[in-house]
Amino acid sequence: MFLFFLKHTARALATIIILLLFIRGFVVELGRVNGQSMERTFIDTDLFLVNKYVLLLRTPRRGDIVQAIDPLSKHLVIKRVIGLPGERLAIHDGAVYLRLENGTETKIEEPWLSTEEWTASAERTDAVYVPLQPQTYFLIGDNRDQSTDSRTFGGVHRNSIYGLVLKPPF
Repeated sequence: MFLFFLKHTARALATIIILLLFIRGFVVELGRVNGQSMERTFIDTDLFLVNKYVLLLRTPRRGDIVQAIDPLSKHLVIKRVIGLPGERLAIHDGAVYLRLENGTETKIEEPWLSTEEWTASAERTDAVYVPLQPQTYFLIGDNRDQSTDSRTFGGVHRNSIYGLVLKPPF
Protein backbone atom coordinates (compact mmCIF):
# COMPACT_ATOMS: atom_id res chain seq x y z
CA MET A 1 0.00 0.00 0.00
CA PHE A 2 2.80 2.42 0.91
CA LEU A 3 4.64 1.69 -2.36
CA PHE A 4 1.43 2.36 -4.29
CA PHE A 5 1.04 5.73 -2.53
CA LEU A 6 4.72 6.60 -3.07
CA LYS A 7 4.56 5.70 -6.77
CA HIS A 8 1.46 7.86 -7.40
CA THR A 9 2.83 10.77 -5.37
CA ALA A 10 6.10 10.70 -7.32
CA ARG A 11 4.19 10.60 -10.60
CA ALA A 12 1.98 13.53 -9.53
CA LEU A 13 5.02 15.57 -8.44
CA ALA A 14 6.82 14.85 -11.69
CA THR A 15 3.76 15.96 -13.66
CA ILE A 16 3.51 19.18 -11.64
CA ILE A 17 7.21 19.94 -12.11
CA ILE A 18 7.02 19.35 -15.86
CA LEU A 19 3.91 21.54 -16.09
CA LEU A 20 5.56 24.36 -14.10
CA LEU A 21 8.70 24.19 -16.25
CA PHE A 22 6.55 24.35 -19.39
CA ILE A 23 4.62 27.37 -18.06
CA ARG A 24 7.82 29.16 -17.04
CA GLY A 25 9.54 28.39 -20.34
CA PHE A 26 6.73 29.16 -22.76
CA VAL A 27 3.88 31.04 -21.07
CA VAL A 28 4.72 33.34 -18.16
CA GLU A 29 7.70 34.05 -15.95
CA LEU A 30 8.25 36.27 -12.92
CA GLY A 31 11.01 38.89 -13.09
CA ARG A 32 12.46 41.65 -10.94
CA VAL A 33 13.45 45.14 -12.10
CA ASN A 34 17.14 45.86 -11.80
CA GLY A 35 17.81 49.57 -12.19
CA GLN A 36 16.07 52.88 -12.78
CA SER A 37 15.58 52.89 -16.55
CA MET A 38 11.81 52.31 -16.40
CA GLU A 39 11.03 54.56 -13.43
CA ARG A 40 7.65 55.89 -12.93
CA THR A 41 6.29 52.76 -14.60
CA PHE A 42 8.53 50.32 -12.66
CA ILE A 43 10.94 51.12 -9.85
CA ASP A 44 14.09 49.22 -8.89
CA THR A 45 13.25 45.78 -7.38
CA ASP A 46 9.60 45.83 -8.57
CA LEU A 47 8.26 42.46 -9.63
CA PHE A 48 6.85 41.97 -13.11
CA LEU A 49 5.43 39.16 -15.23
CA VAL A 50 6.74 38.32 -18.68
CA ASN A 51 4.04 36.95 -20.96
CA LYS A 52 6.02 34.88 -23.46
CA TYR A 53 2.98 33.51 -25.24
CA VAL A 54 1.29 36.70 -26.49
CA LEU A 55 4.22 37.69 -28.75
CA LEU A 56 3.95 34.34 -30.48
CA LEU A 57 0.51 35.47 -31.67
CA ARG A 58 1.34 39.07 -32.56
CA THR A 59 4.29 41.36 -33.13
CA PRO A 60 5.39 43.94 -30.55
CA ARG A 61 3.51 47.24 -30.80
CA ARG A 62 4.60 50.79 -30.12
CA GLY A 63 4.14 51.42 -26.41
CA ASP A 64 4.53 47.77 -25.35
CA ILE A 65 7.00 47.10 -22.55
CA VAL A 66 9.12 44.08 -23.44
CA GLN A 67 11.86 41.98 -21.92
CA ALA A 68 14.83 41.71 -24.27
CA ILE A 69 18.53 41.02 -24.36
CA ASP A 70 20.70 44.14 -24.31
CA PRO A 71 23.04 43.51 -27.28
CA LEU A 72 25.99 45.17 -25.48
CA SER A 73 25.86 43.66 -21.98
CA LYS A 74 23.93 40.50 -22.94
CA HIS A 75 21.76 41.05 -19.84
CA LEU A 76 17.98 40.85 -19.78
CA VAL A 77 16.39 44.30 -19.67
CA ILE A 78 12.91 45.73 -19.84
CA LYS A 79 12.28 48.63 -22.21
CA ARG A 80 9.42 50.22 -24.11
CA VAL A 81 8.95 49.69 -27.86
CA ILE A 82 9.14 53.06 -29.60
CA GLY A 83 10.21 52.24 -33.16
CA LEU A 84 8.91 49.49 -35.41
CA PRO A 85 10.61 47.64 -38.30
CA GLY A 86 11.26 49.88 -41.31
CA GLU A 87 10.71 53.14 -39.44
CA ARG A 88 13.22 55.99 -39.20
CA LEU A 89 13.21 57.90 -35.93
CA ALA A 90 14.52 61.35 -35.06
CA ILE A 91 15.19 62.79 -31.62
CA HIS A 92 15.15 66.56 -31.09
CA ASP A 93 13.42 69.16 -28.99
CA GLY A 94 13.17 66.61 -26.17
CA ALA A 95 10.95 64.15 -28.02
CA VAL A 96 11.00 61.20 -30.42
CA TYR A 97 9.67 61.75 -33.92
CA LEU A 98 8.74 59.37 -36.70
CA ARG A 99 10.45 60.61 -39.88
CA LEU A 100 8.26 59.92 -42.90
CA GLU A 101 9.40 59.16 -46.46
CA ASN A 102 8.66 62.70 -47.63
CA GLY A 103 10.93 64.16 -44.93
CA THR A 104 8.17 65.37 -42.64
CA GLU A 105 8.08 64.29 -39.02
CA THR A 106 5.32 63.28 -36.64
CA LYS A 107 5.88 63.40 -32.90
CA ILE A 108 5.36 60.03 -31.27
CA GLU A 109 2.83 60.48 -28.49
CA GLU A 110 4.05 58.93 -25.25
CA PRO A 111 1.30 59.30 -22.63
CA TRP A 112 3.23 57.06 -20.21
CA LEU A 113 5.95 59.72 -19.76
CA SER A 114 5.72 62.55 -17.26
CA THR A 115 5.38 65.99 -18.84
CA GLU A 116 8.86 66.87 -17.54
CA GLU A 117 10.58 63.88 -19.21
CA TRP A 118 13.11 65.03 -21.81
CA THR A 119 14.36 62.68 -24.51
CA ALA A 120 17.87 63.21 -25.81
CA SER A 121 20.04 61.15 -28.09
CA ALA A 122 22.96 59.22 -26.63
CA GLU A 123 25.24 62.06 -27.77
CA ARG A 124 22.90 64.70 -26.29
CA THR A 125 22.46 66.25 -29.73
CA ASP A 126 19.74 65.99 -32.34
CA ALA A 127 19.84 62.57 -33.97
CA VAL A 128 18.28 60.72 -36.86
CA TYR A 129 18.50 56.96 -36.71
CA VAL A 130 18.83 54.78 -39.79
CA PRO A 131 15.70 52.91 -40.84
CA LEU A 132 15.13 49.90 -38.64
CA GLN A 133 15.83 46.61 -40.37
CA PRO A 134 13.08 43.98 -40.80
CA GLN A 135 12.08 42.46 -37.45
CA THR A 136 14.12 45.08 -35.57
CA TYR A 137 12.67 47.35 -32.87
CA PHE A 138 13.84 50.58 -31.23
CA LEU A 139 13.57 50.19 -27.43
CA ILE A 140 13.85 53.03 -24.89
CA GLY A 141 13.48 53.17 -21.11
CA ASP A 142 10.84 55.49 -19.65
CA ASN A 143 13.44 57.20 -17.42
CA ARG A 144 15.36 58.56 -20.39
CA ASP A 145 18.32 60.01 -18.44
CA GLN A 146 18.96 56.69 -16.66
CA SER A 147 18.48 54.30 -19.56
CA THR A 148 20.97 52.57 -21.81
CA ASP A 149 18.84 51.57 -24.76
CA SER A 150 18.53 51.63 -28.54
CA ARG A 151 19.87 55.18 -28.59
CA THR A 152 23.18 53.56 -27.59
CA PHE A 153 23.07 49.97 -28.87
CA GLY A 154 20.76 50.36 -31.85
CA GLY A 155 17.75 48.31 -32.81
CA VAL A 156 16.92 44.97 -31.19
CA HIS A 157 15.99 42.00 -33.37
CA ARG A 158 12.70 40.25 -32.67
CA ASN A 159 14.59 37.05 -31.75
CA SER A 160 16.11 38.93 -28.78
CA ILE A 161 12.70 39.99 -27.44
CA TYR A 162 11.41 37.37 -24.99
CA GLY A 163 7.99 38.61 -24.08
CA LEU A 164 5.54 41.28 -23.06
CA VAL A 165 6.08 42.74 -19.57
CA LEU A 166 3.03 43.11 -17.33
CA LYS A 167 2.75 44.72 -13.93
CA PRO A 168 1.33 42.10 -11.55
CA PRO A 169 -1.71 42.91 -9.41
CA PHE A 170 0.22 42.32 -6.17
